[in-house]
Formats: sequence, structure tokens, C-alpha cells
Amino acid sequence: MAAGRAGNFAVVVGINRTGRAAQAAQLRRHGADVVVTDLAELL
Repeated sequence: MAAGRAGNFAVVVGINRTGRAAQAAQLRRHGADVVVTDLAELL
């Protein structure tokens, strides 16, 4: 997440493989703009 944020990418996507809300929150805190549990959610 930090590298994506530092690289000034337009959107940083976090993959929450655990499905837990706490994990999603942590991904957002570390720079994810969007958090999904499956890449198919982006289609």
C-alpha cells in the first residue's frame, strides 16, 4: 500500500483475503483507496 501511495498512482487497490473488517481498515490506513475481497469485484 505504501509503495502504491508513494508512487502517486491514481487508485490503490487493497485485496482483503481474510474478509475481516479489521483487515480492510488496516489496508485503508496504509493507503488503499478501494478494498475488495476478490479481484472480480473490480469488473
